[in-house]
Amino acid sequence: MKPTNRGSLVVGLILIGLGVLFFLFNIIPGINLTALWPMIFLVLALGFFAPPLVWPQAREGLSGLFIPGAIMLMLGIIFFYNTLTNDWASWAYAWTLIPGGVGLGLWLGSWYGGWGKDSMAVGQWMLAISVLVFGLFGTLFGGPALKIAGPLLLILGGALLMARSFRKAA
Repeated sequence: MKPTNRGSLVVGLILIGLGVLFFLFNIIPGINLTALWPMIFLVLALGFFAPPLVWPQAREGLSGLFIPGAIMLMLGIIFFYNTLTNDWASWAYAWTLIPGGVGLGLWLGSWYGGWGKDSMAVGQWMLAISVLVFGLFGTLFGGPALKIAGPLLLILGGALLMARSFRKAA
């Protein structure tokens, strides 16, 4: 396959995936589209994650697609939480996870594409800071689920930072 045809193939696969998803939503009785619409973001994330995995010989350049894919993944997770818990007020601080999606994509792209340890470290820090800020806001302002998950995220983040400092000291 010519490299110029790859984009058309990926977009075609995404459209087919979305079409199959909508088709199933419409023909299977009992499936409530209002609860499953965040699947659109997960299908889009898979569409972005696929090219670097399908064409490993071009992994260094295609690994940049992990960044928008991770953003779509993060949005899908946020929207699933909102839809399942009906906690739409969490959007006041859930947006802090979107830079974490960028960090996750940068981390994955650096790891898979071999971009170097510096960009991998930046991605890890972006993800960690984003999750910790979300955990703090979730603890302070969140619904019942986030009032439990938020402090656990803060405890985990503090423990990981302490373990990192002890490991560097040794």
